[in-house]
Amino acid sequence: MGYIVDLTFILCTVFRFPGNVSPSQVQSVINNFDGSTHKASIHSEILSFVNGVPRFEYGDNDVVTTKIRGLISRSCDPPPAMPMYGT
Repeated sequence: MGYIVDLTFILCTVFRFPGNVSPSQVQSVINNFDGSTHKASIHSEILSFVNGVPRFEYGDNDVVTTKIRGLISRSCDPPPAMPMYGT
């Protein structure tokens, strides 16, 4: 669960860069996120969720998916629409 949310936040940040993104810019985004209080807060919330919901309940993917969507939607705006080529 944490990996999905982390990757989504990283990609959200990368997609905000105008134009092409260099490998060093991507690495910088990863490094900044890795040491951030935002990541620590999100992982703490995920841990509380996993520990607070009975196992048989969070075995249901809908509960987990809902939590993931909630975490992402609070902190990650969708990127602007991508241009359509060839249409």
